[in-house]
Formats: sequence, structure tokens, C-alpha cells
Amino acid sequence: MSNPKIEEAVSEVTDQWMAIDGVSGVGQGKIGDKDCIEVLVTTKTRKIEDTIPSEFKGFPVRVREVGDISIQEQQ
Repeated sequence: MSNPKIEEAVSEVTDQWMAIDGVSGVGQGKIGDKDCIEVLVTTKTRKIEDTIPSEFKGFPVRVREVGDISIQEQQ
């Protein structure tokens, strides 16, 4: 079931965090059975680590290094 509080938290930070160089996506995820905010980055950098908090609005924030994200052509 969806948690409106996590949705509000993600919505509040998405534009700000997406403006950080290297951030590819912001969304909600789970750590165990707890809601968290997922931040997808091409490479973890000092700027990202210094800018994005480990917690926001009571939700843990997980930064995941995913490399470059691109659209694949259909075959």
C-alpha cells in the first residue's frame, strides 16, 4: 500500500536533488520493510555526499550508484 507521507517527501525534494550534477533519478524505495527515498546517481561524488542528507522528513535516504542511464532501442 502506498504511503502518502513518503510520496510528499519525494515530491518535495525531487526538483532540488535532480538539479545536482550526477543525479539520474529520485524516487521511493524500501530498506527492509521501511520506506526510504532512493537517489540514483551516475557516480557517488563528494558533492553528492555533502549535499544529499542521510535522512529527510524522517525517511532514510539511500544513494545508489547506477552508472549512466540511457534509453535502449527496441528490436
